[in-house]
Amino acid sequence: MLYKKLNIPLNLPRTSNEDGDVHKSNENIIYEIINSSKNNQKSLTISFKNYFTPKIPSDNVESLNILLNEVIPIILLSKDFQQGLYQLLRFLESIVVNLNFINTVLKKKYLFHNLSEILSFSGYLTNFISKDIKLLDILDPNYAIRLNENITFYKTSFDKIDLNFHDQEGLLDLLRKNHRFLKFQILFSFIRGDIDIKRFSKELSFLAQATLNKAIDIVEKSIHKKYNIELNEYCIIAYGRFATLSMSSNSDLDLVFIYNDQVKPKQSNRHVYKDLFRQLINILSTKTNEGTLYDVDTKLRPSGKIGPTVSTFSNFKNHHQNKAFSWEKLALKKTRIVSKENNFSLQISELINNLNNIPISFYELSKEIILMRNNPNHNDIKKINPLKWFETKYTAGGQRNIEFIRYFYEDKSHLEISHEIEKKLFFLKKTETLFFKVDQIMNVCFLDKKQDDLTFKAISLLINETQEKDLGSLKLAIINGKVEIYNILNKFLTHYAEINLNK
Repeated sequence: MLYKKLNIPLNLPRTSNEDGDVHKSNENIIYEIINSSKNNQKSLTISFKNYFTPKIPSDNVESLNILLNEVIPIILLSKDFQQGLYQLLRFLESIVVNLNFINTVLKKKYLFHNLSEILSFSGYLTNFISKDIKLLDILDPNYAIRLNENITFYKTSFDKIDLNFHDQEGLLDLLRKNHRFLKFQILFSFIRGDIDIKRFSKELSFLAQATLNKAIDIVEKSIHKKYNIELNEYCIIAYGRFATLSMSSNSDLDLVFIYNDQVKPKQSNRHVYKDLFRQLINILSTKTNEGTLYDVDTKLRPSGKIGPTVSTFSNFKNHHQNKAFSWEKLALKKTRIVSKENNFSLQISELINNLNNIPISFYELSKEIILMRNNPNHNDIKKINPLKWFETKYTAGGQRNIEFIRYFYEDKSHLEISHEIEKKLFFLKKTETLFFKVDQIMNVCFLDKKQDDLTFKAISLLINETQEKDLGSLKLAIINGKVEIYNILNKFLTHYAEINLNK
């Protein structure tokens, strides 16, 4: 692809978020951007103007010219000027035919510095700002950021959407627009330094919960109108980062949907709850002109990837009591009920508490980890690509390994003395925090395929949050951390293998 061959400092594909070849007509302006350090503001403005003039109505040309003369000089002052200029190209490609958008930007010259900050930081952020003129309000230096580390802020915003005033399609558009506005507010607060990573992650999690709550309201209204029944025999369980309020900007929602089958056959309303869950998944994950809210991952349900999306109470209980893998039992310990409280959700909560009190076999868990390692989809530490230093979640020696090790340390049969255990647990906590911070920032810079090409501003944020000396030191700390974690886990696996052998 041309933009890769030309080494464009790009951390996201085209505006459509799809990989595609750069059109031949883009080639000249891309070369101008690459060589921007050898060109002045005047030549770059001319290049941009020449590129866009044939594509836009004549009424827009003068406005475009004014905008270029205002924004390009600011971008050229940034260390990330190549990134900024390229994202300016993408931004203008999205809005240039919209005279109202351009004129609105021109009327708000006081936001040019913040706009340039967005363009110079990340293509992911550029995609936000190019989709909605309302987001320009957030870039206003006088805009009061009202984030307060409380879900009430997000609930209040969604409550302004009147369920009785719009049809469902209109409701969904409003839901997505509101979500985009709130999410961009969180993102901008983070890159500007108003909130730290821990707070950033929690705000994203509160937004996800408030969004899910509103989506449930919309679906319940639709289902009630369709079937005329009270919906009080279902429950939704969250796993992973949504459950622990530690979401990143690109986190999906790991959800398990359960309905009550412990009622009289005529009262089970199985088809109703299946319809409810289907509609809810569609609202959250279907892509429209207003974008997508969240990807919904349901693979942690009892039936796995290939079975029914919806589980019954009986299936869920039977699976976790009699069939679940040890790693599934461990995952169940980090869950949270995210649907409305009712008698059935209280019943599920009690069930989960009882299931979590069942001991998990250290030996069985160790055997499952060995099987995972034999799977080609799981990296061996010896094959870790140094360029993938930022992969910290499922890679060998990554965050998932830390969870396993932390559980193994609950076993008292190993030979390490308590003094050594405390040191190892401290190391695990410190490394897990490091991995978490890196993952959060990488997800602000990239949507899908992460690259090793960060902007100076992203690197500065990364170094500041991790308190490492420089990027090289950070990479070394991560790689060494992975190796150490991998080796610690190996010792446990060897320990349990020897015990099994001697039985």
